[in-house]
Amino acid sequence: MMSATVKSFSELNEAEWPLAGGKGGTLARLYQNGYPVPNGFVILPGAFVGEEISDAGWDQVQNHLAQARNGTRDTPFAVRSSALSEDSAQASFAGEFETVLEVRSDEMVYEAIRTVHRSRTSERVRAYSQAKGMDEAHDIAVVVQQQVRADLSGILFTADPVTGSHLQMSGNYVFGLGDQLVSGEVEPYTFTISRPKGVYQGPPDLKRLARELFEMGRRLEKDLGCPQDIEWCVAG
Repeated sequence: MMSATVKSFSELNEAEWPLAGGKGGTLARLYQNGYPVPNGFVILPGAFVGEEISDAGWDQVQNHLAQARNGTRDTPFAVRSSALSEDSAQASFAGEFETVLEVRSDEMVYEAIRTVHRSRTSERVRAYSQAKGMDEAHDIAVVVQQQVRADLSGILFTADPVTGSHLQMSGNYVFGLGDQLVSGEVEPYTFTISRPKGVYQGPPDLKRLARELFEMGRRLEKDLGCPQDIEWCVAG
């Protein structure tokens, strides 16, 4: 029987989290615990032979794509890296590996997977790894996830990213997709949410959503056992 090297968020078990990398393992864990995580799947490192996805791995990817589309032809996907060394306590590889958005056809997904997987050997990843004193050879999983048509996208730090203070949460957001925020293309809006009552200070666009964001941040801290930097978006 052919072993599964591509696992949906609902299928990925705890023993496989390390093989799915930091992003893939965490997304699967949150999805299984009822968080509002868009559905997707993880292509484990075992699906690749050298720099290419194997025929068996690609067959599994196509099956997962068909299930995710559920008969809808125009479903957009985001294809993202999940390196096994990514976002540790010593280093954050945010923005170092490639991400491909608005991927729709099987052919586009295939090329996006190649692009993301090959980015593990890019010059910027090597340079960052050297600067952090890490092994330059990165095992990598690839996450394929249904893409949300976001009205607002942002990040929330449940503790101050510089001082570590827990007195307030803080964050940034932009209108539209979050890649603009990560790349620095646009100047983000900033906000804070003070503990313990969740008092919001920031632009009015986010005010009505601040309480939900605050409660989500507190729940994630509790469930994951430490302060979090949370990617979030709002649609509709």
